[in-house]
Amino acid sequence: MHELIKRYAVLLLTSFFIMGIAQAQVQPGLTAVFPQGGQQGTTVDVTLKGKNVGTATALWFSGSGLTAEIQEKTGEAAVLIDGAGVTGHIPNDASLTATVTIAPDAPLGIQQLRIVTPYGVSNALSFVVGELPEIIEEETAEAPNSDNWLKLPITVNGDINSIDDEDRFSFNLKKGARLICDVTAQRMGSLLDSYLVLKNAEGTEVANSGMGSGFDSLLDYTAASDGKHTLHIRDIRYKGGEGYGYRLRIGELPYLETIFPLGGRRGSENTIAVSGANLKTVASIQLSIGAETPTGEQSLRVRTPSGLATNAHPFAIGNLAEITETEPNNTRGNANAVTVPITLNGKIGKAEDADLFSFKVEAAQRLVFEVEALTLSSQLDALLTLYGAEKMADDAEKMKTWGDEKAQVLMVNDDVSGADARIEWLFEEAGTYAVSVRELNNQGGEKYPYRLSIRPLQPDCKLNVIVLNNRNQPAALDNPRVSRGSSVTMQVDVTRLDGFNGPIRLTCPALPKTFDLSHTIIEPGQNRALLTVTAPWDAPLGLMPLSIIGICAVGSKQIERTATPDSILLTVMEAPQFTLTLAEIGLSVIHNKSVNLHVTANRRGGFVGPIALSVVGLPNRVTAAPITIAEGETEATLSIKAGSFERREQFSVVPTPGTSYVSVTGTATINSVQVKQSTPAIPLTIVEAPFIVTVEPLRFSIVFPKTDESGVIAIAAKDETSVPASETVETKEAMLTLAVVRQGGFTDAVTLTPMDLPEGITTSVATIPANETEVEVPLQALASLKPDTYTFRFRGTATINGKLFAQDSPLLSVKIIH
Repeated sequence: MHELIKRYAVLLLTSFFIMGIAQAQVQPGLTAVFPQGGQQGTTVDVTLKGKNVGTATALWFSGSGLTAEIQEKTGEAAVLIDGAGVTGHIPNDASLTATVTIAPDAPLGIQQLRIVTPYGVSNALSFVVGELPEIIEEETAEAPNSDNWLKLPITVNGDINSIDDEDRFSFNLKKGARLICDVTAQRMGSLLDSYLVLKNAEGTEVANSGMGSGFDSLLDYTAASDGKHTLHIRDIRYKGGEGYGYRLRIGELPYLETIFPLGGRRGSENTIAVSGANLKTVASIQLSIGAETPTGEQSLRVRTPSGLATNAHPFAIGNLAEITETEPNNTRGNANAVTVPITLNGKIGKAEDADLFSFKVEAAQRLVFEVEALTLSSQLDALLTLYGAEKMADDAEKMKTWGDEKAQVLMVNDDVSGADARIEWLFEEAGTYAVSVRELNNQGGEKYPYRLSIRPLQPDCKLNVIVLNNRNQPAALDNPRVSRGSSVTMQVDVTRLDGFNGPIRLTCPALPKTFDLSHTIIEPGQNRALLTVTAPWDAPLGLMPLSIIGICAVGSKQIERTATPDSILLTVMEAPQFTLTLAEIGLSVIHNKSVNLHVTANRRGGFVGPIALSVVGLPNRVTAAPITIAEGETEATLSIKAGSFERREQFSVVPTPGTSYVSVTGTATINSVQVKQSTPAIPLTIVEAPFIVTVEPLRFSIVFPKTDESGVIAIAAKDETSVPASETVETKEAMLTLAVVRQGGFTDAVTLTPMDLPEGITTSVATIPANETEVEVPLQALASLKPDTYTFRFRGTATINGKLFAQDSPLLSVKIIH
């Protein structure tokens, strides 16, 4: 856990106060903050708008160097009741003003900002730390013939507040000055898709912007003359309104366009070439990467002699040996020979360029080829091609012409992994193979660098935590709430990488010992599990940041992976009007069987309303019908069944054996607000049955001919299965095929007995011999049966380890037609 988060936890816990109806309060939500940033070493007054923000006690920032003091709150409307026993509230918007202090050494860039209340932490909005003087755009400057003059460099905080809004800013430029106009909008959560136009003193357009970082605009212009210039900003699709804010940096600003190489190896010294605008004498930088530096992506900026820093540029840190490509290497004949595993730093230096690398592999070796380009702010949309071994080049059907040569193409990819190319290949034969990188649209230049890693599989995993909302649906929340004496449910999803299939144990190191974390293990083959955090009755109220850690083994090494988001802002609230407990500490259920789960509601404060119950965390093919604890009652029983019947296929489908974790959630409406409480998660183990009973057909009809006064003879409906039967009037006979699906090595005989057989329908007991799977039995129906649909089933039994095991078939339906 970050020290910053710990510091905030201690600070904010002291700011909370106890309120008896906390559990019935709506969680706060932020919709806007303005201005959405400030300059290092200054204070700035910001206005925050949203829902239920009137009880805010503090502001929370995700990084360092920012503190805030709430200055003003606007009240929220309330409901006044002239009587007892009735309460209410009015959900409405509110706003507050806070003074944000930005330390001189606060890191440049975007941080998350939230408000903290006794009823939870809000969603996050962005707050940007800059280094330029700042102003707030004035709408009066949009009047005709009115100029909003700026002294550069500067950052403008503004918004496009209507569909026809266009903000304009004027300033003087000297001939030869390289002007950078950099918009931050979508990067900080704004809806604005910005478009910039620069005009000279005569009103002639001299430059406009295309797409910059993401969908934010960047305008790079070298002044052709001295004098006044005016910059226009609007939404490219002429949209506007609340949520269309922006920050616009204007001036002769240093700007980093590209770096090369795009990364380096741990424990190495690196010379990085940099290029861009207004970098003065800076053409390269030296980077020392420590041997213990975590692999992955970091960002770098360059501070120029002007004292200003550039924009941030991503920089990758790897663990493999690295080399830089050497030209020419655009044919198989002059491909750079490399030894794998390796990371190759290259550049598609011109249009229609290609970089080829040859390498040797052993038989049955599996390798991964990964490009990093677009993810590292390169303009390269990589096309990756894997070529066969030299001795295989005579396979004419798989040949591809490349320059003056031909080669066997094994695989081509351009964007299988996010935005960059990736190939995974098993080389069945030893030999010398080749791989090439080119630009998908045959573009090239200095802005087209890449990193190509060739490596064996590196089994690993990524974890993602998702909080379940009141409907038990995944919500992109990292600000859950838990009441004293209750639990909060979270879903943990795992992405298994490079063949990793081991178990993952979930932990929460920062959780106080008085709290309980469910003992959840994500088993091999599982990609999802339920996790619960349970608060004690005397838990301290307020904010409690925590992180979820997954622990697993890869080979002989134990690794830990922090789930995303790495900071979950849990709020502990007062005890609710009800909590739920389970009688069971764990369950197991055999295929096609059911098991009961007993739930008790502990009511408080006079609450007697109904509580709707449901089970979350159930694996596929396991069901539990929701039930309700009736008004004034305290107990209910849920039935969990391990298996389902597919009507289309007419057979039972059973879940995969293994252990999952389930929780029961209860929802009730209290003071017009839906309140949700959960039980701690318990393990549910699905046990493989030794056999599954099936019958063919499961639905069929038997037709007895009958001539009425009009001479019409009844026949079976078209959608029913006709079963061959004898032609006697008194009875008709059909043949049924009884079968068992054997599991877990079970081979013994199985006895099949008809159960709940309707009167007038007869069939016999049958035995499927050992090691066999089916048997046929006749079924007879009397003509005296009334036209109707009759149901029954077969029960299969066998003695296993001295105990009788029984398994029922799906329900059979026989339709009698006269």
